[in-house]
Amino acid sequence: MAASTDVSRGRVNYTSPFDPGRRYSKRRPAFNTHMKYFAAIFMFYILAFLAGCSTSQYAQTKVQRKALEKPHREYNTPTNYAPRERGYDPKTGKAITYDHKPRVDLIDEKSGRYAFKWIGYDGQEKSVVFQRGDVLDVVVSATVSKTTNQYVYTYKIENLPTSAAYLKRFIVQNFASDVVWRQGGPLIAFATMSNAIDQFKEGNWLNFADLSDAVQINPGQTVQVQLTSSAPPGLVGCRASIETTMDGAGEDMPTALENLLPGYNDFPKGYTIGPIESLKALSASDRVKYVLEKLPQFRDLGWITEDAFARYQQSLKTNDPPSVLNRLDEDLKSEQITTEVFALFQTIK
Repeated sequence: MAASTDVSRGRVNYTSPFDPGRRYSKRRPAFNTHMKYFAAIFMFYILAFLAGCSTSQYAQTKVQRKALEKPHREYNTPTNYAPRERGYDPKTGKAITYDHKPRVDLIDEKSGRYAFKWIGYDGQEKSVVFQRGDVLDVVVSATVSKTTNQYVYTYKIENLPTSAAYLKRFIVQNFASDVVWRQGGPLIAFATMSNAIDQFKEGNWLNFADLSDAVQINPGQTVQVQLTSSAPPGLVGCRASIETTMDGAGEDMPTALENLLPGYNDFPKGYTIGPIESLKALSASDRVKYVLEKLPQFRDLGWITEDAFARYQQSLKTNDPPSVLNRLDEDLKSEQITTEVFALFQTIK
């Protein structure tokens, strides 16, 4: 029999025989024992709480970028679907339908692989192997260097060892008209995502993809890409994805199963920094305002520690950019801020 861990149902009862003939003083030792017991329990929880606070505080002493967010989806056998048309009756012209029995079978939970199965037009079972997109764990970091009239953006994309698939593509947003990509490594910019796609309707999205059959960016590996632009850095979006090709079954997949296939919303997504042309025209005070508004988001992304956040927020609110700029090198070196925050704060000079 397993022991229950539901503490809300736990109870400790303390009982002692009641003797009307005894004086109250006779029962005080038991009462004191109970009080000592409860005091010990109370001190235990206090110490545990303080230890937790200490651990939390220690964990925040250095920055740690968060991995791209992965929207988790469930893939279950359809319960409500229409019969499938096999053909038409030559005499009546009416559609001949049959129950194609669509279903979803989990092949491997760790790798996120499923089999989409159904009864085909020929009466035989068909199957397509599919891998879900949230098995990819990716951390993106960016650095910016400045030449005479251009910014060079370098993105490092880490496919973490915890991923269950290789990285196929990295898509990064920008808001500039003069972006030029630099080829480097297996990821090649081969297309700009269409603005007609809802997820890419704002700004420009450059798609870097692994087009090689011989090289894969496997779990534990890192790849870099570069952009150049005259536009200064600001906060932009980014996405990553695995290979979405599926093994075919010799016929089209039924609609009930096709509707389960992931779209661009299932790509792991997050934020990085990239060229934003409109930032060129901002005044010094407006640049400070822009960074101040984004500061809480930097903290949520793991780009700045709580202590550094409080310091920079106070300095920016009091319009004291020099105190911010004087701390940047030291805070970057001691990992109080990331290279993204360093680059963005440089724009308030």
